[in-house]
Amino acid sequence: MNWLRLSLCVALSLAVCLAAGCGGPSLVPVEGKVSVKDKPADFAKGGTVTYHPDVEAGNKQTYPQLPVGTIDENGKYTLSTGGKPGAPAGAYKVAVRVTAPSNPKDPYSVPVNLTDKMNSDAATTTIKKEVKAGAAAGAYDVNLDK
Repeated sequence: MNWLRLSLCVALSLAVCLAAGCGGPSLVPVEGKVSVKDKPADFAKGGTVTYHPDVEAGNKQTYPQLPVGTIDENGKYTLSTGGKPGAPAGAYKVAVRVTAPSNPKDPYSVPVNLTDKMNSDAATTTIKKEVKAGAAAGAYDVNLDK
């Protein structure tokens, strides 16, 4: 009899969790454009934009995978979190990293950073974004000095 009750409780809990959407935080669509000194970042193809929770601004969430997007040939990026489009709402520090092989003839040579080092690291970046539903066009655009 106890096994029957336990099984029923587990099944009921699972059903309630699935109905409530316990698949993690809801995600907000995030797309933007990376530019350098207000000009398109054509060098940035294949670079990444990563959103790190900004603890100082109150985003204390932890994620198994951070929101990240790949920069295309036009400088555009779209974030996804854990393979799903979007990012959880909250304050973020944004790191932009674009690298190229140090020896153009050897794609396996040590990579060099093409963007400024400060904004390619979450610990030192000055780029901050607030992810929220209904953000204005261009809210997630990033303009770099280098």
